[in-house]
Amino acid sequence: MKNSVTFGMILAAGFAGGMLTRFVAPPPVLAQNLIVPTELRARSFVLTTPEGHPAATFTTEPMGDFNYRVVLQSPKGNTLWSAGGSMLRPLAVTK
Repeated sequence: MKNSVTFGMILAAGFAGGMLTRFVAPPPVLAQNLIVPTELRARSFVLTTPEGHPAATFTTEPMGDFNYRVVLQSPKGNTLWSAGGSMLRPLAVTK
């Protein structure tokens, strides 16, 4: 009989301790924001290899007054792909 009383006290103490932590401990902090952002802003995005080295960069290039195009550049600065702006590129830029 002594074992059943001891087991009952252990069970009651565990239950009471669990209930007590619900009211005494601070609520858990969640790292997620419940409000979904509607936009993401950046000047460029760097794509990396699995080792962490830059492989390419998405950025913008000015194409005159208030006109830009999206460019994918290699780590050396060569244009790999572009969209927007004018299809004609000047042979030389003079100032």
